[in-house]
Amino acid sequence: MKTRELIVPESGPIAWTTHSDLAAVTAAILTEGKLTGITPPLTASEAIDMEGIASIASKVLDQPIQHIVVSDEEYRKRLTSHGMSEAIINLLTGIFQASRQGDFSQIDPTLENLIGRPPIRFEEFLKDSTSQSS
Repeated sequence: MKTRELIVPESGPIAWTTHSDLAAVTAAILTEGKLTGITPPLTASEAIDMEGIASIASKVLDQPIQHIVVSDEEYRKRLTSHGMSEAIINLLTGIFQASRQGDFSQIDPTLENLIGRPPIRFEEFLKDSTSQSS
């Protein structure tokens, strides 16, 4: 079995939210008027860093995913070698920098309260995604 690699800069936890959960909360807001005023963070119920992502992916895919941490500069070089634009490279590198500062680690119950169920966990999202592509 081949070991796959997740090669990224150091990361902090991110409260990953699925598109389907965001669509559900958007529908609830638009059709039921459940939210007024400033929108609070619409987050998942857990925050996971890239080490956690690799661990979950290893379990779901039933194959080892090795998490390899590289510097921001090395990450930029790797993305450049794959032909990514400077704008996308800046965006992705900025996301990792922000996650290290804790900018995406906040967990808030608003999404769950508005859609009436727990947000989809990353593990469930990955399971569903891999079963649909089979």
